[in-house]
Amino acid sequence: MLKIDHPQIYIYSYQLSRESKTEVKSIWTWANNIWQHFSHEKELNFSQANLGYPLTKVKKFSHSNKIDGSFKFCRLDDSEGILARIGSPETDENKDIDIAALKDFNVNNLMLAESYEDWLGQTIFITYKLQTYQPRTKKYLRQVADECLKNLFPEASVRLPFYRDTELLGSPIFEYSSLKSQLQVFVYLVDDEIEEKLGQILQPLFELFYYRHKITTAFLDSRKNYDLLKGLYAKIEGIIANLETKIPQFESNNDVASQEKVNTDESLTSLKITLKQLLRESLDYERLLESLEDFNNTINIHVYNYQEKLAQICDKWQASTEDLTTFKFFIDRNSPYFERQIQGDLGYFKHGTDLIKIAVDLVAGIVDIEQAEIDRSLERTIQILGTGLGAGGIVVSAVANYVERDIVFRIPQNGDRIHPAVASLLWSLLAVIVVSGLVGWINGAWKINKYRWFGRKSEPPRFPDSQSPPVNDMLQEAAEVRSPTEQE
Repeated sequence: MLKIDHPQIYIYSYQLSRESKTEVKSIWTWANNIWQHFSHEKELNFSQANLGYPLTKVKKFSHSNKIDGSFKFCRLDDSEGILARIGSPETDENKDIDIAALKDFNVNNLMLAESYEDWLGQTIFITYKLQTYQPRTKKYLRQVADECLKNLFPEASVRLPFYRDTELLGSPIFEYSSLKSQLQVFVYLVDDEIEEKLGQILQPLFELFYYRHKITTAFLDSRKNYDLLKGLYAKIEGIIANLETKIPQFESNNDVASQEKVNTDESLTSLKITLKQLLRESLDYERLLESLEDFNNTINIHVYNYQEKLAQICDKWQASTEDLTTFKFFIDRNSPYFERQIQGDLGYFKHGTDLIKIAVDLVAGIVDIEQAEIDRSLERTIQILGTGLGAGGIVVSAVANYVERDIVFRIPQNGDRIHPAVASLLWSLLAVIVVSGLVGWINGAWKINKYRWFGRKSEPPRFPDSQSPPVNDMLQEAAEVRSPTEQE
C-alpha cells in the first residue's frame, strides 16, 4: 500500500451571485453540509453574510486527530467563492499514512457540489509530502496521484480522467480534468518551502481558478446556444423550402398563357402568414446570435483577467510565466480554441441572417407585386364599367330629346313600332356593351402585349442551401416583374 504524509485537500468552489437569499442547491448548501459533517459546532450555518473581499479570516473545524479543516469566503465581481480545506493535522501520527485514509475526507462525495443553474465549477488542489526513503520518479509519483484520486473518489463515475503532468516550483504536479463536469483536480508533491510559497499566492490563485471557471462556463454555455441556433436555423430553412413551393403559383398567375386557376387571395394570405413567421423566427435568431457574441466577449475579458493574476503570481514568486506552465497552458492552448470555435460559429450563423433578410424581402416583394396586380385589375374593371356607363348615359341623353309620345302599356299588335323610349334604353345598353367591350379589349390586348414582350418563362427558382448565396435569382426576377409595372 502506498503511503503519504499530511495530505491536504483545498477545494475552490464558485457560483454566480443570486438575488434570492434561498440556499437550496447552492454553494452554501454544499459548504454547510461539509461543516455539519466534520465540525462539532452544529448550530453554525454559512450564508452570503460571510462574504467579503479579499478572502475572509479562516473559520476552522477539528473533526478528529486525523482530520481538520477550515473555510474562507470571498465575493468576486458577480460571483461568490468558497475555499475549503480538509486535511490531516501536522502531527507525527499523520506521517506515512495509507492513501486509503483519503476515503474519510470525502464521505458520500461531500466535496463535490451538485451542478445547478448558477454553478461555475470547482478546482480541487491536493498536496502531500513523502518520506525521504520514498522514490521521486515520475512513474512512482503518477502512481501516487492515481491512487489519491481512486481513494478520494471511490465511484468511478465521478473520477476524472488524467489530463497532463508538468512541474511547478521544481516538483511534479498532475492534472485531472473534465470540461463538461466543470471540475479540475491537481495532485501535487510539496515540501515545506513549496507550502510557504503557496501561502504567498493564496488570493491570486483563488482568483486565477475563478477566472478559469468563468471562461470554461462561458464556453459550455455557448455550446448550448449553438444547439439552439442550429435547431432554429434548420426550422427557418424549412420555412423557406415551403415558401419555394408557393412561388410557382404566382408565376402562373402572371402568365396569361397558363390555364391554372389559383386562388390569389388564399395564396397571398399564406404568404403573409409565412412573412410573419419569418419575422418572428428572425427575432429569436438575432437574440441567440447576440448571446453567442456575449459569450465570446466574456471569454475575452476573463482571459485578460486570468493573465493579470498569472502576472501577480509571477511577481510574488519572482518567476517568469514560463515557470508556470501548469497554469499558463490553459491560457495558451485551451482559451484560444474556445475563442476560435465561437468565432467560427458566429461566421457560419451570420450567413443565416442574410438568408432570412433576403427571404423576408422576397416574400414582401411578392406580396406587394400581387397586391398591385389586384389593385390594377380592380382599377381596370372600374374604368371599363365607368366608360361604358358614361357612353350609355350620353346616348340616353341624346335620344331622349326626340321622344315625344307617351308610353302606353298594352298588348303589342301587328304594325306596332318600338317606342322611342324603349329604343333609347336599348341603344344605351348597346352603347354600354360596345364601349365596355372595346375598353376591355384594349386593356386586355395591352396586357397580353406587355407579357409577350417583357414576360419570360423559366424554371421555378430554388433557394440554395445555407452554404451558398441565398435566393439572389429570386430577387432579380421579382425586380424584373416590378420594373415594367413602374414604367407603366
